[in-house]
Amino acid sequence: MNNQQVKSGPGVVILWLLALFGLVLIVYRFGAGLGAVTNLNDGYPWGLWIGVDVLAGIALAAGGFFLAGICHLFGGKKFHALARASITTAFLGYLLFIFALLIDLGRPWNLWRAIFNWNHDSPMFEVAWCVMLYTFVLLLEFLPIMFEKYTWAGFKKLWDALVPWVIIIIMGLFTFAMTDSVGWTVTIAVVLLVWEVAMRTGLMPRDKQMPILLIMAGVMYSTMHQSSLGTLFTLAPHCLHPLWYSPWLPLFFFLSAVMVAPAMVIFEGILSEKAFRLPSHFNLLSSIGRFMPYVLGIYLVVKVVELISRGTALAAFEPTTQAFSWWLEIAVGVLLPMALFLSPSVLQSRAGLFWGSLLVVAGLIWNRLNVAVVGIDKPGWETYYPHWMEIFITLGVFAIGLLVFRWAMLNLPIAQEHREVA
Repeated sequence: MNNQQVKSGPGVVILWLLALFGLVLIVYRFGAGLGAVTNLNDGYPWGLWIGVDVLAGIALAAGGFFLAGICHLFGGKKFHALARASITTAFLGYLLFIFALLIDLGRPWNLWRAIFNWNHDSPMFEVAWCVMLYTFVLLLEFLPIMFEKYTWAGFKKLWDALVPWVIIIIMGLFTFAMTDSVGWTVTIAVVLLVWEVAMRTGLMPRDKQMPILLIMAGVMYSTMHQSSLGTLFTLAPHCLHPLWYSPWLPLFFFLSAVMVAPAMVIFEGILSEKAFRLPSHFNLLSSIGRFMPYVLGIYLVVKVVELISRGTALAAFEPTTQAFSWWLEIAVGVLLPMALFLSPSVLQSRAGLFWGSLLVVAGLIWNRLNVAVVGIDKPGWETYYPHWMEIFITLGVFAIGLLVFRWAMLNLPIAQEHREVA
């Protein structure tokens, strides 16, 4: 790609201004404390930052494990043309999530304690380990792009040789951390070792582009922490509104991440095609769009069945702010895009795919805000509205992510795969 062909327009200037202003506010946050830049209180300890930067940000990065699984585990080789961009987006998304979490935590310098202080009764313990290890897996998946950029053939050979063994080690370590059982740890390590040996000796098929164990580890870690983020809110049955509180919250968080993953791939693909003048892969994006009604429909059916089974469906028809917000989430994020993706004309239209995927993304963000903020329903508690600094810090974090993604697309061989397949 010729960088000279992609000019910096007003949008890039705005991103730079938001990023710089956000960084200034972040410095002020660490100097003055959370109370000076947020409206958080005892009733709403998790506000905009957790709802958008963490809960929504993690889900929006699900395109990486979605495409990795489709391409390398389920035979969707034709989608390889979209894989590098999705992996890059996921990797940047998780780095931004960690950055945003450091901003939100009252004592971020204690984050390392999750590695050594094992609390098996806390879902946050499992989330912390999964996020750390999945970010490491994304780094391993991203490294071949760097090797190709700087023609580090020797490092690529070393990567090919060592990555499966690294995965076996971290999977064993993760098993021990989660179970505190030597028996389970040895069992998992032996199974993975036999699997890798079988592939190296030709007894099992071997993926030439990406080690299968690496892909499996990424899918497993992502699946576990996507659902475990929902588990966190099952600990607050008397604080979360019945429209969102459910023992099924882990399943809902996972299904919604699966639902938004293909939408993010479509959204990113169409924007990248226009912004970076990439070769068209509209046929691939259209193929992904055909899956959208199924994932949206599964999520909707499970959601409605669960509400009816708990006897809380009538709460959606009460004249409350929560009921209105629930319908807005379902209408914008599920019903309307489902209707769009069911239309053949939409599937053959770039604008249709773009707006359909954008609605799913917006619905997912609104869902996470509903769970983290709007759904908090405890009489007598203080109200919460985001401080203007909370908003601009969030915008700054997103602007930083978009600028880094733009640089990567213009300077790294992320689009090389597009040219090879086209």
